[in-house]
Amino acid sequence: MAGIGFELRKVFSKQSVFSKVKGIVFATMTTIGPTIIFLILLLGIHFAIDRLGVSEIDRNVFSSALLYVFISAIIISSALNTISSRFTSDMLFENKEEYVPSALFGSMFIAAIASVFWGLFISLTLFFFYQHSLLFVSGLFIFCVMIAISYTIMTYVSTIKEYAKITKAFALGIALSFGVYFLLHLICNFSIIDSIIWAMAVGFLLINIIIVYYIISFFNYSNEKYFAFLAYFKKHPKLFFSGLFYILGLYVANILYWFFSVINTKIEMFYVAPLYDMASFLAILANLSAVVIFTVKIETNFFEKYQKYVASLANASYATIEKTRKIMQNTLQVQLFFIYEVQLIIEIILSCLAIYFLPRLGLGGSLDFFLILGLAVFCIFSMYFTVVFMYYFDDQFGAVVTTAIFFFLTTLSAIFILIFLGRDYYAVAPLIGSVFAWLFAFFRLRYFVENINAQLFCRKT
Repeated sequence: MAGIGFELRKVFSKQSVFSKVKGIVFATMTTIGPTIIFLILLLGIHFAIDRLGVSEIDRNVFSSALLYVFISAIIISSALNTISSRFTSDMLFENKEEYVPSALFGSMFIAAIASVFWGLFISLTLFFFYQHSLLFVSGLFIFCVMIAISYTIMTYVSTIKEYAKITKAFALGIALSFGVYFLLHLICNFSIIDSIIWAMAVGFLLINIIIVYYIISFFNYSNEKYFAFLAYFKKHPKLFFSGLFYILGLYVANILYWFFSVINTKIEMFYVAPLYDMASFLAILANLSAVVIFTVKIETNFFEKYQKYVASLANASYATIEKTRKIMQNTLQVQLFFIYEVQLIIEIILSCLAIYFLPRLGLGGSLDFFLILGLAVFCIFSMYFTVVFMYYFDDQFGAVVTTAIFFFLTTLSAIFILIFLGRDYYAVAPLIGSVFAWLFAFFRLRYFVENINAQLFCRKT
């Protein structure tokens, strides 16, 4: 994040309206630019297959397969990314840059192996038990591996400063996807579904190649210790579990509702809950702006105060240390509440618009879930932003307890709702888990910062 922060502080230091707009655009493209581009691709595919005469069963199988592939890719990458992020940060701080490209290749290898097993299971099942074409299942397998690698290598993007190029890589990959689709469907006479899955696989292959090239060319040298970062799983197990609990908590309700709810449906080998899944997608989309707000406010306001406090620990007097600590704490509180308040306003506005537009777009069935899930995702993001500050202060215990509360409360709430309450309360499960976890995180962070001097100087080694 340091590279992003440097660029943002440089842009926002100019007081003109143009510089503010430029800073917001820059922050958007460097944080969720690839996500926006990818969402455009998904929406394009959704509208295309609805209008190109694809059968309902093919549409449903395709959408369900993508859903399973994406969630598995996110879980696989999340199991690696928290640790690999800490490892690369430490190596850069210690001027051991040659470890970064090595860790990149090691992470890619592990993600690829995990996704190969999952991709083979899905592809072989669809081929042998449901008689899908070899073209489709092979394309799905390659895409499964490519998307897992994509999510994994995005952790390393923050180690370089070529954020505009990264966004361009996604744009080029998606442009190639469209080209491959037209080539396969119009010239080679592949079916629409086969053409789309292969187009996506080839597009993400190009994206991965370009991003990996940028990273290894930035560092120039690799020491070939590809799995040195694995030692951090033993050194920082709380970091691993905090990342894993967070991502599992984000999707555990969906997974439980796939198999046990009254709104689930079985589409060949896939169990899904279409109304709830669509509402979850829209809720996350409605809260993406929080990521931009967080990046701008923290990197342009908090990070400087944090650096001054850390610098004062080296040789300043206690009075100076305490002064910089209080300034940092006040800035932290102000920026956190600003993020909470602004995103809540955005969420309320988007929820009101959803009440009007979703029924007109044929998504009225997801509306009841969306209104609660929108608030739940707001709380989830707010909780996670608070956890990020725990990472800043190396409060790994607080981070893992927060995300464990989120995961276990969400799981228990979803099970209780499935057994006793029923459909109308499905969206409440992640709301319960996120609210309690957010409250714990907030008060834990406040206590930790108030006592951070003792935490740092009296910590057991």
